[in-house]
Amino acid sequence: MSERRNRKVVPLGLFAIVCAGALVAALTGATAPLSAARFALSGHWVFNSDLGLAFHVNGATTDIDAQVAVAGERGSQVVQGESNAYVVGPRSITEFNTATHEAGAAIAPPADEMPVGVEAVGGPYLVYRNAGKVVRLGAAPVTVSTGGPVGDPVVTSNGTLWLHRTGSGAICALAPGATELSSCPVSAPKDHAGALTVIGDKPVFVDLFTGLAHTADGDTLGAGAPLGVPVSPNSRAARHDVDGRVAIFDPERHSVVLADLSATPAKPVTIVVPGGEYDGPVSTGSAVVLVERQHGTVLSFGADGSRKATRSVKRTGGQPRLTRGEDKRVYVEDAAGTQIVVVGTDGSLRDAPVRPRSTPQPTTVAVPDPRAETPPTQTSEEPARPPGAPAAVSAVAGDGAATVSWGPPPADDRAPISSYRVSWRGASGAGGSLVVSGGARQTAINGLVNGVRYVITVAAVNRAGAGPGVAAPGVTPVSAAAAPVPNVKYFNGSAVLTWAGTDLRGGTLVHYLVTATGFPDRTVTTDGTVYSGLASGRTVTFTVRAVTTTAGRTLTGAPGSTSFTVPGPSIAISRGRATTSDRCHAPDCAFVNATFTGLAPNTQYGAQLSSTSTTNVVTEDFTTDANGSATYNKLNYDVPGETVWVSVATPSGRVSSNRIYWEPR
Repeated sequence: MSERRNRKVVPLGLFAIVCAGALVAALTGATAPLSAARFALSGHWVFNSDLGLAFHVNGATTDIDAQVAVAGERGSQVVQGESNAYVVGPRSITEFNTATHEAGAAIAPPADEMPVGVEAVGGPYLVYRNAGKVVRLGAAPVTVSTGGPVGDPVVTSNGTLWLHRTGSGAICALAPGATELSSCPVSAPKDHAGALTVIGDKPVFVDLFTGLAHTADGDTLGAGAPLGVPVSPNSRAARHDVDGRVAIFDPERHSVVLADLSATPAKPVTIVVPGGEYDGPVSTGSAVVLVERQHGTVLSFGADGSRKATRSVKRTGGQPRLTRGEDKRVYVEDAAGTQIVVVGTDGSLRDAPVRPRSTPQPTTVAVPDPRAETPPTQTSEEPARPPGAPAAVSAVAGDGAATVSWGPPPADDRAPISSYRVSWRGASGAGGSLVVSGGARQTAINGLVNGVRYVITVAAVNRAGAGPGVAAPGVTPVSAAAAPVPNVKYFNGSAVLTWAGTDLRGGTLVHYLVTATGFPDRTVTTDGTVYSGLASGRTVTFTVRAVTTTAGRTLTGAPGSTSFTVPGPSIAISRGRATTSDRCHAPDCAFVNATFTGLAPNTQYGAQLSSTSTTNVVTEDFTTDANGSATYNKLNYDVPGETVWVSVATPSGRVSSNRIYWEPR
């Protein structure tokens, strides 16, 4: 036997110890601090759905050195932590122990989509990009909201996960052990297509609109280094550098760009690849890897652009998957998990056929009976065919989003639908895709750019592969107007309602829709309206919405509201300056200053002066102004030790002022 066949396989030895620097401290709200040293995960697990087995591939030897019986969906990926691994599909997450090989409980995913798996310190993580959720797996799985859709995540050596919110542009961090986003220290330009990568152990945002790469350093986003060549907004960046260069695949130009972002950059390298649909790029640190989906062709290139190797992966239905392990090797597996191509850090390619480990059995050869008139008939199962086209694909646009719906392909004898692939492309060139379960009939696509027309395509997938895609009629996400800011002033017995600060968000104003408590709705085209006939003391709530048209759609904007109470009658009095008259004598005679509000406008009233000893000391007439207000300073009084007040008769009753004590002089 060869030396390789005599090697003893020890499943517990799947990890190699490495030294690690001190990790960042756990943030407030984090779980217990992580160890300052850990095992570096070696090799890669793959799930073979045909056999119901998870296999571990030793990256250094390409041997299968462990296998575990575990349930999972077809096309599931496997992510591994220090002691457990997880079989992850669109609808289920199943845990198993990598040492004891015991399967654990199933975990319900937070969204019906295939997540991006990240193996890192503090993880592993599952990033549900469209749903804006991150699941940190472990003894106590935690789901963290990202606050909106995100692009492909990256991770730095201390285990911090970095995420780019595709709508707002915020670049956020999730520290190891944290239960919520640690911070969003910097922001890229809003609605700019871009991707994150890591260079020099710092996150870098590649702006695909401007062709600049910005390093995030603390709370500062760098000014930006030019890529040196133009790229389309639909390009993708590798999540790790290739010998210090950022690797970008441009599907429109069928090329890989290796750009040097150093202070004295070398000339960028452009690698032209054959036509086709590619996944990747993925970096080993010294090489960049792509896989062509339709033919399963794996391509690797060096940092200088030289082709390293080419290999094919079996087409067993669905799309091949690329995964970078913590050992920096890239593992390319077919959809059924029956074959892996291991890409070494130098770009070399080696096959790792995935077969169950078992004791060899004697071979039995059946000899035909010579007396038989006809030889035995050999039967075989008819190969499965890809599914047909989904039915009734339609899409409805929303604010920065769209919802796509479909029906199943026509029923026939083909293999069952395992998933649906939903892809979209905007008029600007930016696009994306996600995978949902075979039972789904609708999904939301978030993070779209308002005002850009998108074509959304749905294709069914079974074990034989993907069927034809069907596109819904193009949709254009639009945004309704922002809420106006209303203001009310009371004048001449009427409430004057005005508003300002209305952001139409690119739409064209049709009119404002105004509602008021107890009044019919109004549509006005100016920035104000007047409400008359309001009774004193009545409270009215006014609400204003802007109705706009955008891309042929009429939208009603967000409401802006304010409440207003019609002032009721009131009288305020105070002691005025000293005076004398035939009926009012010094030294205690003084005017009584009276201010009236909330009365009927332009109306004559009688101001009655009263005291504790005399109900009607004197009554004198005054007339209100157009606002129902008046000031009358001709009443006077001179009896010390008395309390005095002023009142008027109104249709709803007599209204009295405050009371003052008449001090002697």
